[in-house]
Amino acid sequence: MEIKVFVLPGGKVQIFVDGQVSFEQAQQITKAVIAQLQAGGVEFSEIGTVEQHKDGASHVHITGGVHVQH
Repeated sequence: MEIKVFVLPGGKVQIFVDGQVSFEQAQQITKAVIAQLQAGGVEFSEIGTVEQHKDGASHVHITGGVHVQH
């Protein structure tokens, strides 16, 4: 499993979970990453819904769109 966290210009954060995980597992992982960031002092002004994008049988992208509070 691979977790990627991207901070985009303007403060938007995207989280991708790739590998042999189900959508439900990836949702929980994404929520855990967000919780860890918040516990570390990162404040979010909004958190989008977790979405699934499949590319083949074993590849799942999970994007949790969030916006970092400036």
